[in-house]
Formats: sequence, structure tokens, C-alpha cells
Amino acid sequence: MKFLDPDDALKQFGVYGTQHVADLGSGAGHFALAAAKRLEGGRLFAVDIEKDMLTRLVAEAHAGGLNNIHTLWGDVSRLTGVPLAGETIDRVIATNIFFQVDDRDAFVQEVKRLLRPGGKVLLVEWRHDVEGGPHAKHKVTSDVALALFRRHGFEKERDIDAGDMHYGMILVRA
Repeated sequence: MKFLDPDDALKQFGVYGTQHVADLGSGAGHFALAAAKRLEGGRLFAVDIEKDMLTRLVAEAHAGGLNNIHTLWGDVSRLTGVPLAGETIDRVIATNIFFQVDDRDAFVQEVKRLLRPGGKVLLVEWRHDVEGGPHAKHKVTSDVALALFRRHGFEKERDIDAGDMHYGMILVRA
């Protein structure tokens, strides 16, 4: 069984160099830490509503010598819930967060607000047809997620290989 690999997913997503990247719902920081290592001159904004997770992430970043991670307390499920100016982010990472968000429309609007025109979002979520992860009633199918992002002005660039338990797609802000 192939599991989700943050390094591989970020490589497919094209995170590198001087980009400004926001990891929304960063949690323990698996993607945030991997992304920060790929950014030379860029900045990684790790956003979460759980302050304890952000504290842990800061400690791990410092232990790993990563100075480009900036943690932000924010509510990704409401418009302007992330304390960043609009159109300042090149890439948004949204992994295993969409199923937890109550107001998915507001989440997608917030992603759109943060991204520069032409900016991209990596959406990775639990597949509906596999055991594991959240309860099936909370999982969001790729078709439902894609329809929601399209309704807010995003186009699908392509799918990525996110392992056997997840689906992944790259969406572009028009």
C-alpha cells in the first residue's frame, strides 16, 4: 500500500524557490516542514486554529534549522479568517482539512482571496471508497470538491499521485 508522501506531493505541486506558500490547517506540520525545506528565499505560512499545534511546529522548525516558517493563528473556514493580505500567496496547501471545514464555500473564498491571480492550490483529501480516515459521511469526493472550486473561479490543472488512501488535485485561480 502506498501512503501519502509530502515530499513527493510537493514536488508534483511545484513548490520551490522564492514562492510564498500557505499551508492551511497545517496541524502537526508534515507538509509545512517539507515545503519550507524546498523554499530558498521563499516563505511558508503555517495556519492553524490550534495554537498548541503551531507551538509544536515552531519548535520542530527551529530544531531543523528552518527560519522561513511563519506560524499564524487563523480560522481557515471563514472569509478573512487568515491574517494575511489578499493576493500575496503563490501556492496554497490544503491537505486533509476540507472534510473538517463546516463552511466549505467560505474556505474556498478564503483560498481565492489569499492567492495571486494564477496562483495554485494543492487539495489532498481522503478517498471516499477506502477504509480509514474520517467517517465516510465527512469525506468529500473529488467531484464535489472540484465543483465547489470551479464555482468560485478555479480550474483544475491536473491530478497528482497522493497514494492509495487520498486523492490529490492542483487547481488554478483564474
